[in-house]
Amino acid sequence: MPLKYLFIAYYADGTCYTQAPEDVSTVRPGFSAYDDIKHDDLVRFTLVGQEHDYAVDLTDGHFEIDGVPLRLHEEPPIAPLRLIFFRRHRHGFTQEHEELSHSIVYRIGWQSNDPGGKNVQHVMEID
Repeated sequence: MPLKYLFIAYYADGTCYTQAPEDVSTVRPGFSAYDDIKHDDLVRFTLVGQEHDYAVDLTDGHFEIDGVPLRLHEEPPIAPLRLIFFRRHRHGFTQEHEELSHSIVYRIGWQSNDPGGKNVQHVMEID
């Protein structure tokens, strides 16, 4: 099943890394392209699809849908913000173990620690 969204990782120095449709790491054979991301330098992460684009800004924590910004938090987050990204695969099977359905849900967001050290996460789920 081809990926519905491909990511672009944007870095503080203005460069970016674009996921290839094959989703293969260029530095770690057998791993996903996600393993190529330089997380310490990451400032923005975007999922690009045929119909919509979704982004999370790791400098201030805002999200974007098709370039329209939105905030899912009331208080400004405490830096550094760490990327959350994964794909959740759901499979439906018959009793004979034949696959009936397969769907992928994408989750992007960020996590940080509040002043008391508690982990805070804000995530957007995309079908």
